[in-house]
Amino acid sequence: MLRKVCAGLLLLVLVALPSFAAGQDMFPGQWWRLPQAGEMFSLTEKQKLQLDDLYFKNRRNLSALKKALENERARFSAVMEREPLNEAAVMAQFGRLEEARTQLSAERVHYILELRKLLGQERFQRVKIYFSKLRDKKSKMTGTYSPYPTKKRGVIMSPWGITIQRR
Repeated sequence: MLRKVCAGLLLLVLVALPSFAAGQDMFPGQWWRLPQAGEMFSLTEKQKLQLDDLYFKNRRNLSALKKALENERARFSAVMEREPLNEAAVMAQFGRLEEARTQLSAERVHYILELRKLLGQERFQRVKIYFSKLRDKKSKMTGTYSPYPTKKRGVIMSPWGITIQRR
């Protein structure tokens, strides 16, 4: 019995971990609406409107797919908790859970592909590099991606780059 519980918990952890990693957005929010973005990436007003349309369509789709994924996770947990354990039912539900995760990932890739087509190769690379440098800078400033403040050698550092000297 203990083996089954441990195996179930391990399986649940293995199922949950990839979703946390996939949850990080490559391009956060409506970055093209930042005042400097139009100039920095040579975006016209028409392109900004197209990016708005793409973003809102993607958000609706992602929301529905995330909800479907959560429902499949809940069903998976319920099947794992049933006694007696039905291995065939667990594997069938696991397949549905993986399909939901695949659909969510495919929607994210579809958004990036549409973004790439809209921006073109050169501008897409500039945007990618810009956000990569921004993430690196944030990581160096905070030492972590945690939303909670961290302490380092007498200085309180927040993930937003705010430092407060301790007395």
